[in-house]
Amino acid sequence: MTPYKPTLFDRRGPDAAQFLQALGFALLVFGVTTGALMLQIGFHWWELPVGAGAGAAAGGVGWFVGEMVGGTWKRVAVDGSSTPYERQFSYEQSLVMKGRVDDALASFEAVIATEPELIVPRIKAAELYARDKKDPQRAAELFRDVLRSPSITNGDNVYVTNRLVDLYIGPLNDPGRALVELRRLIDTRPGTHAAEHARRSLADLKARMNVDSTEPPAR
Repeated sequence: MTPYKPTLFDRRGPDAAQFLQALGFALLVFGVTTGALMLQIGFHWWELPVGAGAGAAAGGVGWFVGEMVGGTWKRVAVDGSSTPYERQFSYEQSLVMKGRVDDALASFEAVIATEPELIVPRIKAAELYARDKKDPQRAAELFRDVLRSPSITNGDNVYVTNRLVDLYIGPLNDPGRALVELRRLIDTRPGTHAAEHARRSLADLKARMNVDSTEPPAR
């Protein structure tokens, strides 16, 4: 298996944009300097267009990289008009690819302990606990923590609820709590496809549990 090679953004995070911006301005300085030197040295007239073109091209590339990368990062960092950099946790993923699941989980747990507001490491760690470590209890704990997070997105809410229901119905053998989670999703996402799917799942689960059909339907 080919080892994972971290990208520039994996290694530097948000600083990668500043690095590329500095590279762009360096190219700009190089292009302008090259063109000026060729004029001073006194190349033959037919060589001047080539040198000037090369200098202008390098300068143009430098200006473009500096403006695009710098401007984009400024919008992200200052006015928030673009999507901010989101950590991918590539280091932990590379450990999993190498079969070092315990090391990946230890790293995720360290991040969870020091940055409890983050959602992504909890979801990734929960999936590893459920799939690789056969520890549905810890996986469910992490998924419940995500659902309590004030910064959870609608997409994460739906996904994590369904994964939690899977654990309750399956290895945790606690269908009663699965009913609770499905009702919560119906109440918090009314009128959506997710709520409709949860309503059907709730009816199927109640039928399998032989729940009294006279019970009022979930709202």
